[in-house]
Amino acid sequence: MFLFNIRVEREEMDFYQPILCSCCEKYGRYEAYIEYHILRLFFIPLFTVRKKFYAVSTCCNNLYLIKNREKGFMIKRKQGHNVFLFDRDLELVSKR
Repeated sequence: MFLFNIRVEREEMDFYQPILCSCCEKYGRYEAYIEYHILRLFFIPLFTVRKKFYAVSTCCNNLYLIKNREKGFMIKRKQGHNVFLFDRDLELVSKR
């Protein structure tokens, strides 16, 4: 019998940044989400671990890891209008 399990959850964040994509050279925007793992006892969530922030470009659907966690937390706290993601803040995870 399994008492503990870990579940991966994804939460969309309210963030849209218009961009000129450096990969496909088209206009698009970044949309952001957070992915985290939840440790659960039976079906009761105990705590979350491994929070990672991601951005997806809408023009070519490339997936980026937001390396600057402070910017990720600012977006999560609904301060996205004060945040601007630069290429140095992002790491390409998946090119589609």
